[in-house]
Amino acid sequence: MNKFIVNKMNNPFVVYGYQSSEYFCDRKTELDKILSSLDNGRNITLLSLRRIGKTGLIKHVFDHLKQRKTARLVYMDIMPTSNLNDFVKEFSKAIMLEEKSRSAKYLQKIKNLVLGLRGKITFDQITGIPGFEIDFRPPEESVKDLAYVFQYLASQNADYIIAVDEFQQITFYPEKNTEALLRAYSQQYSDKLRFIFSGSNQTLLSSMFNYYGKPFYQSSDLMYLDTIDKKKYAEFIQQHFATAKREINYEIIDYVLDELECFTFYVQYYFNKLFGTGVKKIDKTLANKVLIDILNERESFYYNYKNIFSANQFKLLIAIAKEGKVNQPNAVNFIRTYNLGPASSLNRSLQSLLVKEMIYKKDNYYCIYDLFFKKWLARL
Repeated sequence: MNKFIVNKMNNPFVVYGYQSSEYFCDRKTELDKILSSLDNGRNITLLSLRRIGKTGLIKHVFDHLKQRKTARLVYMDIMPTSNLNDFVKEFSKAIMLEEKSRSAKYLQKIKNLVLGLRGKITFDQITGIPGFEIDFRPPEESVKDLAYVFQYLASQNADYIIAVDEFQQITFYPEKNTEALLRAYSQQYSDKLRFIFSGSNQTLLSSMFNYYGKPFYQSSDLMYLDTIDKKKYAEFIQQHFATAKREINYEIIDYVLDELECFTFYVQYYFNKLFGTGVKKIDKTLANKVLIDILNERESFYYNYKNIFSANQFKLLIAIAKEGKVNQPNAVNFIRTYNLGPASSLNRSLQSLLVKEMIYKKDNYYCIYDLFFKKWLARL
């Protein structure tokens, strides 16, 4: 039987996950700042728009820290969580994965953790990765479980760096004391634990650390993560094509980076597709074809948005896409050009699209989040 073997390193433009520093573009300044904060006993919070690459940067930081072997590294994405019980589960699973990678006696370690949470250990039938099950707890029991998890970490002969992605999610929990609890534990065990908080809802996350009345007020260094420098990104792209003995000139790369505004996910996805064509010499015709193919692949999905959003909202999305970015959506010329109706209706559509994170506001300009969707809309 023939086996189809995939070599994940065949394509240097990684779209999902993290491979190694070889396939990671720049971010040296950001890396140094994060390491400096952690080395000097400070927590740090990353704020960015979605698809900029904050999760990749956290994994890049972990890759460097792993080489030092000075702390254990725990990463969790809490976006799927909806209450404190979910948080405890994700936290415990993340600790288990780290213990498995570090210790030959990890089963005994995680057994102690799971028994303390009155749960049971499970194993994925395919990967063998350990997990665990705990029943739903009432809020008061979840509070005790959280305390136990922190006590477990404090009892280990190791320091921990804990990355909590989409940290603003805790503000939606029904347990309104979650922020205060986590702040209290981060202070209580500050000699053993360092935190990297991150999130893409900049308004919420910023208020958590900048508002005087909040538990995490001024408890962390703050770093806004912007797009990668275009020149450095271009050099990274050209280098990987050259290494593969493929030819692509700087003008084409510059053109694509402008089209995709240097947003990490869209740049990586595009050049992954372009590299995947196998063509030895890239020209502008092929570069455009790949972009059009990507938009066509998503067309049926994008058309479904017409059923999800109101007619006014969809018209506003088209208008913003055609403009690129909009500074004054209530301007008479903008409303007339795209037939957007009364200003009151437009403002309701604007707020709805902001809440649904279809658009975002930066430097007083409204922009569409999904750059491929933006390109598709602009063609309508």
